[in-house]
Amino acid sequence: MQARVGDVTLNYEIEGPREAPVVTLSHSLASALPVWDFQAIALRGANRVLRVDARGHGGSSAPPGPYTIEMISRDIIGLLDYLEIRQTHFVGISMGGMIGQVLGARYPERIGKLVLCDTSGHTPPEAVPIWQERIARVERAGLSAVADETLERWLSEEFRRSRPEIARRIRDMIVNTPVAGYVGCCHAISGWDNLAELSGIRARTLIMVGEKDESAPVSAAEVLRREIGGSELCVIPGARHLPNIEAAALFNQKLTRFLDH
Repeated sequence: MQARVGDVTLNYEIEGPREAPVVTLSHSLASALPVWDFQAIALRGANRVLRVDARGHGGSSAPPGPYTIEMISRDIIGLLDYLEIRQTHFVGISMGGMIGQVLGARYPERIGKLVLCDTSGHTPPEAVPIWQERIARVERAGLSAVADETLERWLSEEFRRSRPEIARRIRDMIVNTPVAGYVGCCHAISGWDNLAELSGIRARTLIMVGEKDESAPVSAAEVLRREIGGSELCVIPGARHLPNIEAAALFNQKLTRFLDH
């Protein structure tokens, strides 16, 4: 399904009982709503599950960039308004977790519980040249230029070897991300700094992170836990940047328990 929100057409899926609590799932850079397939199956019996492709990703349109995380967050609010959803629990991974931080701080009345996965409160200055180099490579050669290294950061070698069909699907999502959308969101992430707003988040918050995530490491999750009052931290053993896929059973157990209580 699609909705026009401001300057973007957003692709989304919504499933589950109409009167159930809404849970919105927000994906990482260079992926799309199918990255949440395992969670949608686990959640949709007791929840109304909303998944959305961020601007420039999946089936959503890719307006000219650069983008900001605040801009992408307003897209979510616009979609909630379009769907007449007053409040939602929000689960975001990586870039989606950045969106969740903005929503929790600036739109507290719209957010029930908040789950921030494998994400950080800011991009350190020393990482900016890495993002600039990545942008240049993708503009020159497309997403295939960064697909393999991205997949290696996201999923462990053991998982990629034992579940090659899943690894292939994730790689396909990366490669099929529109260049304009990827670049626009890279600019958003490279300029990201939300540390000053974290203490303003009042939603009950669960922070989850893969033990071996190098992109948004446990140390970044610990900063979020320290700054967001009353938040809980859960480290998923052995997982890299996508514990929702690599350790789906444990991830789902922790997620559903948090949302249900």
